[in-house]
Amino acid sequence: MIKWKAVIIWVYKMENDVRVSVVVPVRNEEKYIEECLDSLINQDFPDAEYEIIVVDGESEDQTRDIVEEHLEGFENIRLVENPQRNVAEGKRIGFEEAEGDFVIDFGGHSFADEDFISKLVSRLEKSDDDVAGVGCVHEIPPDESSIPRAIGKALATPFGGLGTTFRQMENERVVDSVAFTAYKKDIVDEVGGPSNPKLEHKGNDAELGLRLKEAGYKLIQIPNTSVYHHKRDSLVDFWKWIVNYGVGRANIVKMHGLNNPYYLLPSILVIGGLFVAFMSLFSSIFRLFFVFSVSAYFLASFVSSATICDSVKEIPLLMVVYLIEHFGYGVGFLSGLITGGYIENKG
Repeated sequence: MIKWKAVIIWVYKMENDVRVSVVVPVRNEEKYIEECLDSLINQDFPDAEYEIIVVDGESEDQTRDIVEEHLEGFENIRLVENPQRNVAEGKRIGFEEAEGDFVIDFGGHSFADEDFISKLVSRLEKSDDDVAGVGCVHEIPPDESSIPRAIGKALATPFGGLGTTFRQMENERVVDSVAFTAYKKDIVDEVGGPSNPKLEHKGNDAELGLRLKEAGYKLIQIPNTSVYHHKRDSLVDFWKWIVNYGVGRANIVKMHGLNNPYYLLPSILVIGGLFVAFMSLFSSIFRLFFVFSVSAYFLASFVSSATICDSVKEIPLLMVVYLIEHFGYGVGFLSGLITGGYIENKG
């Protein structure tokens, strides 16, 4: 069976001359998968030179049906199974199936500019040998509703995204990790693959970036093409996402040590806030300090929200998003240091 699979893959490569593989791990993405695939199919890159590998984690909605409809219109789309259902395994399976020398890590709740593949591949082909991958900026979809739009805005500010690539830059830069990246497949294989099984849901991009950096490679983020990434459309889902994000960061710290002190700030805020709140029950000094600290936090939150809002009515929502982000990440990070476990999520 293995020999026949090798023959089929060899014939596939000979007939199609695939240079680029786009890996899309999905689970229950019926809301966005059609938009995602349409954007990847309608690229200005030659059809015969790239493939799209959708790795489905046993979706319970219409995701598979939508993907299968697209199989008829674009012969280089493949649908493969991910019985483990998590993102880490989806990435691993996708990279193993990939036939291209360059592999692009994508997401089912995103869509790309039509020059996305060509811009990333062109820059990667011109890069030095120590460049392992090239990623791009990710933006808020123009028709996004109020909650995901507020989340996207908050994550892109210094108050909400300090130390991350959620913040967007106007110039090319070297980064520790970046989403929506075209990787040199041989280098990713060299450092152990695209994902870590201990990071089931969150943190794989960052952990891969650290492994690449430790091996002497670097990643580049370019500003001249974009991916539009849908954020969570409810505050409850955002809470689950940001807690898992904190858990992932904590697991990375346990594997590689603390490489960025900014990752500790929300956890310090949570621990410090709870400690001062408790001590304020017994001490007027702590009570004053608690009032001052809370006032300073909400003032900073208000100023940041007022700076990025489209209207005054948006400020309260942005402040709530900041509070959920900082507290949720802090709780997740502390939980990750202690247990390492994620919140179960169907999507």
